Amino acid sequence: MGAPRARRWKLLLPPFHSAKRKPPLPPPPAPVAVAPAPGKEEEVVPEEFLCPISGAPMADPVILPPGRTYERACVDACAGLSLCPPGASAAAAAAIPNDALRAAIRTWCARHGRAPPAPPSAADAREAVLLRAVPAAAARTTTVATMVPARSSSNLSCSSRASAASTSSSGSSSEMATVEVVEVPRAKEVAELRVAEAEEVKEKEKEVAVLRVAESEEEKEVAVLRVAEAEEKEEEVVMVVAKVVEKGDEDQVEAAMAVLLRETRESEERRRALCVPRLLAALRRVLHSKRHSPKAHADAAAALANLTNEPENRVPIVRAGAVTALVEVISLGTASPEACEHAAGALFGLALDEENRAAIGVLGAVPPLLDLLTARDHAPRARRDAGMALYHLSLSAVNQSKLARAPAAAKNLLSIASDSTTAEPMPIRRLALMVICNLAKCAEGRAALMDTGAVATVSAILSDDAHRSELEELCVAALFGMSRGNPRFRGLARAAGADRPLILISERAPAGVHKEMARKALRVVLGLGDDSERDLPDFMNGERNVNGGGIAGSSVPVHRRRAASWAAAPPAQTPPNAHQWRSVCID
Repeated sequence: MGAPRARRWKLLLPPFHSAKRKPPLPPPPAPVAVAPAPGKEEEVVPEEFLCPISGAPMADPVILPPGRTYERACVDACAGLSLCPPGASAAAAAAIPNDALRAAIRTWCARHGRAPPAPPSAADAREAVLLRAVPAAAARTTTVATMVPARSSSNLSCSSRASAASTSSSGSSSEMATVEVVEVPRAKEVAELRVAEAEEVKEKEKEVAVLRVAESEEEKEVAVLRVAEAEEKEEEVVMVVAKVVEKGDEDQVEAAMAVLLRETRESEERRRALCVPRLLAALRRVLHSKRHSPKAHADAAAALANLTNEPENRVPIVRAGAVTALVEVISLGTASPEACEHAAGALFGLALDEENRAAIGVLGAVPPLLDLLTARDHAPRARRDAGMALYHLSLSAVNQSKLARAPAAAKNLLSIASDSTTAEPMPIRRLALMVICNLAKCAEGRAALMDTGAVATVSAILSDDAHRSELEELCVAALFGMSRGNPRFRGLARAAGADRPLILISERAPAGVHKEMARKALRVVLGLGDDSERDLPDFMNGERNVNGGGIAGSSVPVHRRRAASWAAAPPAQTPPNAHQWRSVCID
């Protein structure tokens, strides 16, 4: 027999494919489901209609190289963050509108009853870009998403139907884990970016605050420099004026007084700063000197008048001895009318301060002011300032006695008050009556007034003067003042017929101080005394007599009927006092 034959084995192998297997692709992003219209089933938006960045249907699609389409708002957000959209190689400047895709999206929405997609807001687009542009999170997402489908496919190739079901459930759970793994670092990155932005905003606010503080400090320094410059300028003016006055050159003194007058017209702060003893001494020296020109005297008096506009300057000016110089200017006939006018204005300003009134009266200002008021040849403004100064000075009891003892003071005042011709202005008449009212407050003044016939003069003004309606209030106040504690008043008033106008005023004047003074003066005239508890007779309080219906009745005494026939209409109310302190400076 021959040698044994070798055995041959046949191996059955599965068919071999020489082509290389491609690695599995990452799963596409989950399609976004759009809310269906009522009564229709939910339909999935095609993937080509979705933006790769936001994952939402595109409202304004644009094409970027190398040919991918994005939402325009997301592209703009990438440009604002200096980022390039994922999968693109160009910035937003190279974007080309994809009108065909936009029309297809709108057609699909209209066919399925959907509303056209709206472009996302800038904040939403920025948020989507930030979430998409985190490299670490994107890398983790790719790795996990690649692993999950590979494992599920191997399970499906070697397991039964039951194992396939379990694999699908494990695949879904691993997808959920992937989302959780990705979302956590993305949220942390966004929070860190927001914290960084907040810190930058805070740093900018701190820088702005520091700049503002620096600006405020610079403004304070500028203000301090300005104050220092103003003080230096004031000191310079005072030094120059004082040196010029000490030298005594007439032309230089005149020019210095003109400069000083301009300086006192600038501002309140300027006038307060210039009121220093050295400057006041220089002005006093100029006013006392007779060698300087009338213009220098007038400018010096005007500068003092301007300085008295500030209440803080009035007491220092009196203490500096300027009153005697002003009195000398008014009393001497050699001074110019302009200098007298400004000197009277300065005394008026000084008399406004209550502390100065007694001192000004003691320094001899009352007689020259009275002469200036009663002199009709002076300017009305000079007479008005003199009258206002005299009125304020006469508010002091010391000056009231001085005015009462002045020769012919009461007579001259009554002469001005009773002059109803057009030659005497009404403001001057009112000023004279105002001084008479102050003079009637003291016993010496009342006696001096009654000796010169003040009761008859005032009664005549109330009865026959053409301007009695304007002077009525002051005349009643003068009669009321003279009726206080003087037994001579009753006889003089009855002889002058003062009861008739007082009765009319008591009946028809409106309620107030004016009417009350008239009623009290009438009580003295009728012999009822000044007791306010005792009322006037019935004919004074009857409603018929007050209303004018019972004026001619038999119950009214004879003198009452004569008084009623004197004026049928009630006197007009006194207009407000027009003599107010001028707050403007002298030019």
